[in-house]
Amino acid sequence: MSRELSSPFIDALTGELVYPAFLAKITFASQIVCVWTGPYTLEYDGQSWLGVGDFGRISDVIEGSEVQAEGMTIGLSGIDPNLLSECLDDIQLGAPAVVYFALLDGNGNVIGAPELFSGAVDPPSILPGTDTITIDLALEDRMTQLNRGSNRRYTAADQNIYYPTDSGFNWVERLSDIALNWGQS
Repeated sequence: MSRELSSPFIDALTGELVYPAFLAKITFASQIVCVWTGPYTLEYDGQSWLGVGDFGRISDVIEGSEVQAEGMTIGLSGIDPNLLSECLDDIQLGAPAVVYFALLDGNGNVIGAPELFSGAVDPPSILPGTDTITIDLALEDRMTQLNRGSNRRYTAADQNIYYPTDSGFNWVERLSDIALNWGQS
C-alpha cells in the first residue's frame, strides 16, 4: 500500500540525522492511552504521549501487494505482577488501536506521523518474569472483520436498533410458529 508523505517528512527522512519514533494510541475500557518509544512525555496532536522507552516493544508490520489481513503485536514489559488482573480487566477486545511512525526534529517535536497500522485489539498474551510481567497485545487488521459473519438477526428487535420506526420485521418471528399447508383446500 502506498502512503502519502508530506514534504517536511521526506526532508527529515533524507536529512543527515534521523530521529525515528513510534507512537501508539490504544483504547481501553477506562481510557484512551497514548504512548511512544521515547523516555519523556511528548506533546503531539493535542495529547500527551507517555514515554515508555525500552519498556515498549512493537513487532514487525507486514504489508504486501496481496489483499490479506495482517496483524501486529505491541508489548509493554516491567509491569508489577500485582497489577495483572487490573490490566487484564481494562483490555477491551475489538477496541480501536493505531500505531504511527514519526520523525522528530532536534528539539523533540514531531515532524510527521503517518499512520503505520490501524486495527482492533485482540486477546493479549502474558509473559511472566521473575519480578515483572510482560503483556503483548495483539492488534488485528480491520480486514480481519471481513472473514467474520455478521451478528445481525432477522428480528424486529435487531432491525429497530438502527431503524426504530421500521416495522418490516414485526411479523418474521410469528412466521416460524405458523403451520402452512400448501396444495390443500
